[in-house]
Amino acid sequence: MDKIIDEIDLNNGDLFDRIYNVGLKKLYVQMEFPHLFDLMTAAVAEDSEAVRDSIAMKLGPVYSESQKKLYENIDYSLFREDVDVEKAIEILSWTMNGYADKAIEQLTSFEDLSDFGKKYLEEWERYSEILKYSFYK
Repeated sequence: MDKIIDEIDLNNGDLFDRIYNVGLKKLYVQMEFPHLFDLMTAAVAEDSEAVRDSIAMKLGPVYSESQKKLYENIDYSLFREDVDVEKAIEILSWTMNGYADKAIEQLTSFEDLSDFGKKYLEEWERYSEILKYSFYK
């Protein structure tokens, strides 16, 4: 996960470009370490509260750091003046997380990610364009 976080390009202030690039980097890391991501997915879906709590303790700080960095140095001037930027980012986050959850439900193993991942990113681009059109000038 640190590999993905460290490679976030903070020079590009376009939030939509940044999200796409993070998704692309994440896809490459998932294809490189499919068994690790299969294990993480199974652990998150675990019924045991102790396991879920343990995972949350380990992944929580990583997730928080990645979210903080994702939204660092965003060019808010790209947003339309009549758009509440905070709400727009929240809508974008909900959409992104919901779409990721849907994709993970359809995936049987991260070993099968290559074609599925490319299709997933292409489809995300279509959703992203709708949101970008709605929020940007």
